[in-house]
Amino acid sequence: MTYDRQDRLPPGTQRIEDKTGETILLAPQPSSDPNQPLNWSTWRKWMQMTILCFYALMVFAILCVSVPLWQDFNEELGMSYAILNDGYATNMATLSVGCIIFVPIALRIGRRPVYIVTALVMLGAAIWQAKMVTVGDMIGANAISGLAGAVNEAIFQVTVSDLFYVHQRGTMNGIYLAIVTIGNYLGPVAAGYVAVSQQWRWVFWYCTIFMGIICVVMFFFLEETKYTPLPMEGREVVLSTSVDQDDLSKVDSMNKAPIPRAGSISIAATEAAAQNTTHRRLVEIDHSIPLYSYRKRHAFYTADKVASSANRPLWLHFFQPFQILYTFPAVMFTALQYGFLIAMLAVLAVTQATLYPFPPYNFTPIGVGNMNLPPAIGAVLGSILGGPLNDYFILQVAKRRGGIYEPETRLWLFLIFAACMPVGLFMYGLTISKGMAWPINAVGAGFIGAAIGGCGDISLTYCQDCYQYILGDALTGVVFVRNIISTGLVFAITPWIAGMGVYNMFVLLGCLSFAVHLTCVPLIIWGKKWRIKLAGRYEYFADRQY
Repeated sequence: MTYDRQDRLPPGTQRIEDKTGETILLAPQPSSDPNQPLNWSTWRKWMQMTILCFYALMVFAILCVSVPLWQDFNEELGMSYAILNDGYATNMATLSVGCIIFVPIALRIGRRPVYIVTALVMLGAAIWQAKMVTVGDMIGANAISGLAGAVNEAIFQVTVSDLFYVHQRGTMNGIYLAIVTIGNYLGPVAAGYVAVSQQWRWVFWYCTIFMGIICVVMFFFLEETKYTPLPMEGREVVLSTSVDQDDLSKVDSMNKAPIPRAGSISIAATEAAAQNTTHRRLVEIDHSIPLYSYRKRHAFYTADKVASSANRPLWLHFFQPFQILYTFPAVMFTALQYGFLIAMLAVLAVTQATLYPFPPYNFTPIGVGNMNLPPAIGAVLGSILGGPLNDYFILQVAKRRGGIYEPETRLWLFLIFAACMPVGLFMYGLTISKGMAWPINAVGAGFIGAAIGGCGDISLTYCQDCYQYILGDALTGVVFVRNIISTGLVFAITPWIAGMGVYNMFVLLGCLSFAVHLTCVPLIIWGKKWRIKLAGRYEYFADRQY
């Protein structure tokens, strides 16, 4: 099949403003089916987001609350810090594997059953940790919690794409990363207080109670957001040449390059069709289509409507993430950024747990836990600024480009947050190595947190905007690489500190962060050209997603 070279936008390029600059055009354009998640009411979308945010909060709390308890594990259970470090690394390793197992299932049968099953596994992991006695218990609980927790990192962004438009995704991802930050950082803060006041096992019993409540709520109220259009329906609505060609030629002549599409339809729209509203859709909801019943909205299995998709082997999704990873520069960029950011989070956690309990700091579990507050504050601020601020920024730039949005626009603000990482690593690492006052360490950790929140949000949303229809497989590859990097660093950090010293290690990490974050520059310059060049490959993988 051939396509007209002049009516195609590159993957990720969207019209999100009309020519007047006063109306936001919904992108991607939803179909007329009221059952499509993009067409759900605002309260219904926010209810799903609220449930999943609490789920994410407890997943990351269970993954991270044990770090300030290492001192108790060492004294009561006789576990060495090296063994505890290995247990944390095991958690990271299984985090990298979990997506490969669960994401293909979520793409095939639906998001809801995978969310619920993994929530139950996390509940079991919390109970196991509350009862653990041996090193085997510690390693085993870390392994299964990582396996189940990995799903949250990929499927959550898929759900965001199911429910929200391009101009909303940065905000939604910012909320998600803020919740992740609370679980990662404030969970250990609470754990320190509980361990001192009630004994460390109660940390995991509280996790068990809260996770149990979430499991019940998810069972009754979490809806399925997987939506496969009928063959005659399109996945994407693209404005026709009659509307866009003049503006596209003004934005960049590369938009005239041949861009294949996957199952998309072209809808003619003229200026006379514009409605005087804040947000405009080109296809009105067909209210004659019946709404799904409660049972269908909460199904444990959502069959594919397209026969060819239903007959496609599930095992394709076990290796496609790696093909996508090395095919698309935007996906490779996100994997590198997300991997390095979370590795720095792990470096913070491990160095706090192994250095603060000893002179000159001599912190109790409460003190170790409280040192998670500065990076938590930084990460929340980074997520908030990197989300809504970035969404506002792309709308303003789109106004100047005739309403056309390019995903690379998001990367300009990425540079601001990227500068926080080397500043934070130098300030935190160099001062803690010299035993300087903890408030200086805390400010450095806050800068690291800001980089994790802001850069994480922007890089994830950039990947989401570029390649929405292969997002499940793309993020599986991203999470795999992310946790491989984190696992390697966590395993290496103890011998690294012993061989190089804390000071030199953080000098190296600070310099490395410059190189890692500056990889956004080639994408700012050539990212659009690469999206055009690889549009055919995107079409190929998009057709193999459902």
